[in-house]
Parts: sequence; structure tokens; C-alpha cells
Amino acid sequence: MRFARNQDINFEQLGESKGAEKRRHGRVICDGVQCSIGEVLDLSASGMRVKTRFKMPEAGEVFVVTLDTIEGPLAVLSRIRWVRRCGMFTREVGLEFFDPGPKSKQVLQELAGRAAYNDSFKAAS
Repeated sequence: MRFARNQDINFEQLGESKGAEKRRHGRVICDGVQCSIGEVLDLSASGMRVKTRFKMPEAGEVFVVTLDTIEGPLAVLSRIRWVRRCGMFTREVGLEFFDPGPKSKQVLQELAGRAAYNDSFKAAS
């Protein structure tokens, strides 16, 4: 998988904070939720933690992640906040969502709700 470099993005416009990082939203543990780079471990209104086998770009890089949802694939602009090696070939990645629109927010809330109650679903194919 190749990741495009996004050097022309205005991070101030996208909401990058320069201060100390604090969690803004509660997390929901996910089971069986997939995205374009791997398995979603937990999800919140502002981001997610993903287990991946891909070699990830450095923190700060921006790219689109596609989540598998009941309503079909959902593409969300995301920034890598941190990358942690957790095995020989696996990494955990913290991603921050950038200003998802109202429809994307609704789909993310539904996905988090289903994950919280362990509702299973088949992604649309």
C-alpha cells in the first residue's frame, strides 16, 4: 500500500492543536471492525486505534482511511498521531479524524454503538 504525501494541507484549518494532548471523546472497544489499513481496535468521535501490518508513514502524515460499515465503505480523512510497533510485523496506529461531515459522524456513531453492544454485521460488498 502506498501513502500519498500531503504537504499542501493547511493543518491549522484542519484543527491541529499545538497544546498538550488530551482525550476529547470516550473510546469504544471494537471487535471485528475493519478498515483499509487493518483491524479497528477502538473508536471514538475523534479517531481510532488500528492494528496493521503495513509500514506506516510518520506521525503527522494525512491520508484517507476507508472503514467498512453497514452502509458500505466510509472514507474519512485522517492524520497519524502515533505509531507503535507491537510485534515483528504488526503495528498499532493512532488516527485522528478531520472534520467528518454530518453523515459521516452519524455512520461513525452507529458503528461505535454496534461495536459497544457487540452487534455483528456484514460489511456491504
